[in-house]
Amino acid sequence: LAKNCMEFLQQAPQAPSEESVVAAINLLQDLGAIDATDEASTASVAKVEHLTPLGQHLAKLPVNVRLGKMLIFGCLFRCLDKTLTVAASLSCKSPFSTYIQDSQQAEAKHKAFAHATSDFFTICNVWNSYRAELEHGSARARKFCDQNYLNRGALLEIRDMRNQFLDLLRQIGFVSHRKSGFDLQGSQYNVNGSKESVIGAVICAGLYPNVAHVVTPIGGGDPTLWHGQERVHFHNSSVNAKNKHRLPSEWVAFFEKFATHRTYISATSYVDPFALLLFGGRLIVKHIERKVLVDDWIELKIAAQTGVLFRELRVQMDFLLESMMLKVDNISEDTKSQALLEGIVKLLSSTEQTK
Repeated sequence: LAKNCMEFLQQAPQAPSEESVVAAINLLQDLGAIDATDEASTASVAKVEHLTPLGQHLAKLPVNVRLGKMLIFGCLFRCLDKTLTVAASLSCKSPFSTYIQDSQQAEAKHKAFAHATSDFFTICNVWNSYRAELEHGSARARKFCDQNYLNRGALLEIRDMRNQFLDLLRQIGFVSHRKSGFDLQGSQYNVNGSKESVIGAVICAGLYPNVAHVVTPIGGGDPTLWHGQERVHFHNSSVNAKNKHRLPSEWVAFFEKFATHRTYISATSYVDPFALLLFGGRLIVKHIERKVLVDDWIELKIAAQTGVLFRELRVQMDFLLESMMLKVDNISEDTKSQALLEGIVKLLSSTEQTK
């Protein structure tokens, strides 16, 4: 029908604008869902686009592609419970209620759920606490929400979205279970559910290239945040807005960027460089300078051999996703695939142990 998305969509009776198509294609390329190559003919050179192995799986999930990528890797790396919560929360309104009259009291209650460096893990803390109360009945869960100034409607939305996402993963073969009596937390899909470095990497996979660099002045002073060449700031709603001098990493993943009198990022989480090496853009290994460039602007000062290792791991991940197009149900029985995933988990977890 056509060699690329633009050519195909221009045939539609009401074709979308060229700008919107370009933006969509760029997003899919950033996420690693499509590849583009130049194909020469006698008359001209045409750009040919095709789905990557990841893109073929994402095409089966009727969800936002960022969340879809997060969910797929949450399955692969066996940290699905919290991944479902994060993906669901990004599809729903905030569970934190704003009470004008009791704002200070509400803020104090909300702080009890706060994670030190991640808004996503903060939401997981809220959901896990609510779920524990819900096991004792809806009345107790409702009381819990009232006492902690939480929006029960938003938490019910998160519950429903988690169930919907889990069912979609089951339909495309990434999860195999019966709907009734399935214990996700204790299942094979959640054996790494307590490893924040692994979950953080999966979140980064879905959010990339939404990554900001924390720059600390050489002579001291407050660090600044940069997204490419643009100065950005933590929104006050982020737990990281007050963490100016506790920096577990130079890199911050974020879900949303918006501008008022400043450009803000919200829903943020510090991410480890290994996550960027595994799920970021094109890698350039500079052996002499002992550094790796990701997408020409993220500079990581690590050993060149580490960069080469992660470049090869990416290739193997593509092979794994491609093989899963044929035998997605048998991934847990494939010893080679499991060895690859377990090796990556150990690499990601090693950075957590050294912090």
